[in-house]
Amino acid sequence: MAKCSQSAREFLQNAFGPSVAVQCSTDAEQVCQKNNLSFVEMVRPFCKLTTEAHVRDPTNQSHVIRNLRVIMSEMDSQQPVPAMARKMLNDAVSNTQPQTVEGSRADFITVGEYNLQLNSSTPWFEAYRDSFLHVLPLSDHEYLRHLVACICVVSSNHTDPMAEFTRLSQQQHELQHTSQARYPKWFTPNTYKYYVLLHDVAEGDDSRAEEVFKGMKSSYGQNGCHLLKVNSRPLTSTKENSAGGPETTTGNLPDPWSQFLNKKDVEHDSPDSGQSGHSNENTDSFPDKVTESDPEPEVTVTPPPETNSVHEPPTEDNSSESEPRAEVISHPLEQNDDPDPSRARSDTEDSYNANSMDTMNQLNEAARRKGNVPHGLYLTLSDHDRLRIFAHEFAVRGLLPHIERTIRTLNEQLASRKGLSRSFFSATKKWFGNKQTEKGTGVQSNNGGGLYSEASAEVQLRKLGDLCFLVQMYDLAYTSYHTAKRDYTNDHAWMHAAGSLEMAALSVFMQGSPQRQYPSHYMDSAIQMYNQTCKNPQFATRTTLLSTEILKSMSLYGDAAMQFIKMTSEDSDLRSALLLEQAAHCFTSMKMPMVRKYAFHMILAGHRFSKAGQRKHALRSYSQAMQIYKGKSWTLAEDHINFTIGRQSFNLKQLENAVSAFRHLLINESKQTPTQQTAFLREYLFVFKHWLTTSVNEGTMVPGTLPQLPLPYIRSADTRVLLCQESQFPTTIGSRTRATSVSLEQPLDRPTLQKWIDLEDLAVRAANDGALPANYRPTVQCLGKCSNNVHRPVCVVGETLTVEVVFSNPLRIPLVLSDLLLIWRFVPIKYLGPAEEDKQHDMITNENMEPGKMSLAGEVLHTQVIKEFVLTALETKPARLILIPQQTGELRILGVAYSLGGGSSQQQQVSTSAITGLQTPPPSPHTQPPTATSVVTQQPTLTPSPTAPPSGPSQQVPPTAGSPKPPPKKPSYISSVYVRGKQELEIQGLRLNSTKQERCSTIYGPDRRLDPIVAPPMPLLEVSFLNFPTALLCGEVQQSLVEFTNTGKCTLHRLRVASSNPEFFSFGITQPEEQRTSKYIYKTLPVDGEECGKALSAKMCNVTSVLDVPLPDGTLAPGATACLPMWVRGVNTSGVHEIDFLFYYESLEKNSKMSHRVLHHTAVVQTSNSLCIRASAQRSRLATVSRHHDDTNCLVINLGMENLNQIHDSNITEFTILQVSAASPVWTLTPISTQCNIDMRINGKESILMCFKAQKLKTPCADDEVVFTNIVYNKEQIDSSVTPCSDFYFRSLHVPAPAPSPSDPNPALEQPPDEAKLAEDRSKARLEAATKVQLSLMVIWKAFVVDDTGSHVITGQHHLTLDCLDKPASSLAEPEPVVEQPPIKLTKQEEAVVDQGPGEEVLSQLVKYTVNHPKESRHVFNTDRLCVVGVTLVLHNCSGCDLYIQVETDPTSQNGSLMLKSPVHQPAISYLNTFTWISGAALGFTLAPDETRQLTMEACFCRPGVYNLSNISILAGQRAGVTEGQGAEVEVHLEELTLQRQNAPSLMVVSNCG
Repeated sequence: MAKCSQSAREFLQNAFGPSVAVQCSTDAEQVCQKNNLSFVEMVRPFCKLTTEAHVRDPTNQSHVIRNLRVIMSEMDSQQPVPAMARKMLNDAVSNTQPQTVEGSRADFITVGEYNLQLNSSTPWFEAYRDSFLHVLPLSDHEYLRHLVACICVVSSNHTDPMAEFTRLSQQQHELQHTSQARYPKWFTPNTYKYYVLLHDVAEGDDSRAEEVFKGMKSSYGQNGCHLLKVNSRPLTSTKENSAGGPETTTGNLPDPWSQFLNKKDVEHDSPDSGQSGHSNENTDSFPDKVTESDPEPEVTVTPPPETNSVHEPPTEDNSSESEPRAEVISHPLEQNDDPDPSRARSDTEDSYNANSMDTMNQLNEAARRKGNVPHGLYLTLSDHDRLRIFAHEFAVRGLLPHIERTIRTLNEQLASRKGLSRSFFSATKKWFGNKQTEKGTGVQSNNGGGLYSEASAEVQLRKLGDLCFLVQMYDLAYTSYHTAKRDYTNDHAWMHAAGSLEMAALSVFMQGSPQRQYPSHYMDSAIQMYNQTCKNPQFATRTTLLSTEILKSMSLYGDAAMQFIKMTSEDSDLRSALLLEQAAHCFTSMKMPMVRKYAFHMILAGHRFSKAGQRKHALRSYSQAMQIYKGKSWTLAEDHINFTIGRQSFNLKQLENAVSAFRHLLINESKQTPTQQTAFLREYLFVFKHWLTTSVNEGTMVPGTLPQLPLPYIRSADTRVLLCQESQFPTTIGSRTRATSVSLEQPLDRPTLQKWIDLEDLAVRAANDGALPANYRPTVQCLGKCSNNVHRPVCVVGETLTVEVVFSNPLRIPLVLSDLLLIWRFVPIKYLGPAEEDKQHDMITNENMEPGKMSLAGEVLHTQVIKEFVLTALETKPARLILIPQQTGELRILGVAYSLGGGSSQQQQVSTSAITGLQTPPPSPHTQPPTATSVVTQQPTLTPSPTAPPSGPSQQVPPTAGSPKPPPKKPSYISSVYVRGKQELEIQGLRLNSTKQERCSTIYGPDRRLDPIVAPPMPLLEVSFLNFPTALLCGEVQQSLVEFTNTGKCTLHRLRVASSNPEFFSFGITQPEEQRTSKYIYKTLPVDGEECGKALSAKMCNVTSVLDVPLPDGTLAPGATACLPMWVRGVNTSGVHEIDFLFYYESLEKNSKMSHRVLHHTAVVQTSNSLCIRASAQRSRLATVSRHHDDTNCLVINLGMENLNQIHDSNITEFTILQVSAASPVWTLTPISTQCNIDMRINGKESILMCFKAQKLKTPCADDEVVFTNIVYNKEQIDSSVTPCSDFYFRSLHVPAPAPSPSDPNPALEQPPDEAKLAEDRSKARLEAATKVQLSLMVIWKAFVVDDTGSHVITGQHHLTLDCLDKPASSLAEPEPVVEQPPIKLTKQEEAVVDQGPGEEVLSQLVKYTVNHPKESRHVFNTDRLCVVGVTLVLHNCSGCDLYIQVETDPTSQNGSLMLKSPVHQPAISYLNTFTWISGAALGFTLAPDETRQLTMEACFCRPGVYNLSNISILAGQRAGVTEGQGAEVEVHLEELTLQRQNAPSLMVVSNCG
């Protein structure tokens, strides 16, 4: 709440005091003017008594008077004319401005979510209030301001002072009793006179002054005169006191006159006397004129003299009578009743005369002259004391005794009339005074006076009350007012009644008696009578000002606010503004502050301030209200406030504040219409441009410095930097496909970025023997919010650097950015070595526009300039700006520079006027807009000039009659209203979260994507693919060409390609020289040739994800091109596949800033179903003891092929199998069921099954070799051991190695391996060798395809690898079976993983065995009851270690449960009959690796039948814990033996021959 500097009681005491007239002689005024003061001005600061005084009431009781203030004025002063009064009130408010932020005192209150900073005081309101009370016209219904006494002042230098006193006294008597002038008004007929002899101690004669003063005392009495001594020139010696020296008078003496000269009574002085007060504020900064639209010189006018009447009191702020109306900002709640305010203004101006204008001009000139001269310069501290003593002597010894006598006289006159009955007078008036009463009532309603004579009892009663109130006898005053109030009410004298009610309420308050409650309803009735009945808003305003101070002192802020609001009207904008502001402050002072009402009434006050021409106060009011509406989603109200603040700030030359306010209209989420937003943008551009010009002219801004612009928005986090040349789309032209590289068209996400980083890591490891260099950092060619931007990126000199800046237009109108470019700073550095740098020049920048540095900046860095960049309504669009560095060094991209303007696609050009451009309304829809000069839109070009000035409109030459019409120009969006500025690119890095401190606080790391290092020249690789397929069948093989071109300035070498799918392509590992130029994909051999049918061996190729590209001579010179063949094969699964290629290469010349470069390419290939092959390997059951182990060590291979092509697909009818090849270091392949050279065709949805026998090689091959065996079903044999067949076979074996993790243990720090563990692993491997196959099958096929180009033959190949016996393999990925997971166990300690060793699948196939016996045995059971048949059991050890074998022939033995504990492959055999083994039962022996042993056994049959002789259990286990040597016993536990897989039933027929 804004508090007043005085309390309510102090304010009321200062507002009312005895009024005294001062009449000075000419010589006395000349003495006072030596100090640049009049006598009234010199005495006024000392007219308030600092000591107590006493006065007696009619009952002779003494009353104490405290802080009595005597109001002195010139006797010949007149009431100010209405125009003068309005100007005085306006000046009082305008001269008292709010303090600056640095020195202001503010109250901070918190209400809910509002934190408000309010003014602690409102001195402008207090100044207005004091000025209003002094310019309030005198009225006959009250006598508070009537003159009580007169002071006559004569100088001691006068030739005859006594005669001059007599003349002045007679002049006062004539003015009071014989003059017809309305002013001044006197309280009593016998006015008290006081005589003052003014003596100049510097020039006058002291003895003569004393002699004259003695004569005065003898004539006027000792209490009726006073000798006042003053100083009028600097003292040359300290004869009086030390304070009288010039230094003291000029430097250290207080100035008590400053607070009075610029405020109140100075303006009351007449123009003739030269006394006029005015603010000493420099009028050149902010003119007093309250109009903007009138370009003529300022003229201050006054109304005619005949309007100066107390019956028609002036309004203090009626712009139609005082001066031209100020620019008023339309308020949302305002109703515009006057459609043409200029007409009323002109009519009013015509009614003013030249005399009034001359009067006002003289006052203005006097005020300016007085404001520049110091006051009281020669008055010492002794003079101050003499003036104070004079005021005290006059008040205590002269004025108060006179008032005391007058009160006693009035009281006696009223007491003498008490004998008359008041009822008699009332009855007389009732019966005989109806006509007079009606007339008096009518006069009262108009002017409020003229009803009572000076000798009437009512007037005497009112005078008594006023005198008692002036001398602080409030009890007697209340009695008088209360008595008079009843009489005035009965007589319908409403003006008198209102005044009595007002003063009665004030008397009760000033008494401060708790027995008598303050009658607030008296004040309400008085305000209503003044305002509505008497039509006198001035006295209603005074009553409101007095009443609200009392209510506020009683904490009745709500009632005070209501009284303030009720007094607002349209007749005075200034008064309404001040009262609305005070009402707003009352709302914040309530027990529960009402901040929204405060804001609403502050806006209303600001609007009225604006209408009154008080721009500073209007700006302050709107700024205070902005605290409540800001950020509360009241967008329309916030826009209105910001718009008004911008307008007022601009009018007050506060251009920076205006720019800030208009900026908020554009950057906040606006709900305005496009038309309104266009106006806002136009206002902003105009003000911003004016601010720039002013700042440069004033020197606050360096010429050429670009200011910050608010529009459009820049999404800094979405800024991307491309360090290489952007790939152009489409990438495929004809049969040539360029490498896609990195493009800004493709979204950059973290998975994609990490994919390329992983591929680069593989390539770098391959180039550095499997290790990453210490200073290695992945090459990220496109930097964005998903990349790691902690380190500075590296670009190459002479190559393009593209920055994509995302602009967003928040408005519903188009924005035009012209001459858009990047601004940067560059430090040229010459890199001599890894740690050597040579700085060439100081920092170079294109940020400023100084012409001297532009040429150097253009040589260092070529900058692209986009002529026109248009953002439509609510559009978000990126702009790609290019830089080409020409020198090595360090670059820092600061932001973007552009010219901002508004435009439309219909070529509507927005224009603004010169100084009144802010008032220019948008063009009417019915008015044709002016034609704008079209500017042809240019494509973005690279220019050496880093900045380009905005292009202005060109001159149009009117066409002549014979000249041809010029071609129509392309519509341009560039408007004539533009502002050149910039926006900085500030990107916040990622939040750090590695340490505890970073996790507990909010710390962000650096983002250096805009700080690239320009490295020396490097090679630049371009890759093109010729005839690269985009659609393939699964397994289809095609050949294309790859063209490598070095467009850089250095030679490249060590070219490699890394891919996540190395099985997709091959550059020819085992490619014969003659096949490079062959048109066939596969190398063929004649069937009848020597090589046909032979096993072909080839070196095993260890395929990795990184392949070396076989360049000629291993290098590629600048500008050179190399073309290499490349084979591609469709992947086994159908669908759309993305194949990633990363080309890695290095420069032949060492570069300290860049060790290598990479090129990305992603090929999209769609594959369709073709063939599906499935195969499995089974062990042959035949086991014999012979010299050749081919029959014993052989496998049966079952190969199935299915045509997956759909029947409705007519493009491919059938597949033809050309060849089946096997690749293995152990096995060779021979056919079993199908002979060679047979046409093998598979139609749609058909499948075939083929069986082959795999035999071990007779001669083992080397460890790094593999043997290819071909089974041909065609006329020609395909060499499967060379490219591309062998290449894709080796790639099919590729298993991607897991990427090394930083958490993996260092191999150098690992513990040495455990010998026991190694022995256990070797033993496990020898056991697993029993089921390992190590055989791969390749099926080569061809198909006839019919498409739009005709029919042609395609070829392809499928691979699959057989790893284990009885484990099917397929070329298609089979879905993994769902394995039920065991329940989770919660344990305190982690369970150690125990190696279980080989599984049951391996242990049950360690031994292969066969039972040999005759198919039929004939026996005569009649003669011999038992038939004995010999059986041979052949066993073969398939593992690589010694096995202990145990043969069990009795399944019902005690060990049967142990033997049958393994459920692996136990066929449920139904025994047809029983027999008994009579020899070889329960045999145990040791079998060496790859050893075959034959056992002879006998079976005994007791009757004929069919018997299964394979009912034998073979148990085998690894031999362990056995001591070698003859006679050593083998100790093996049966629990360690595993039942071997049983053979199929071996049946023998036993028949009876008898």
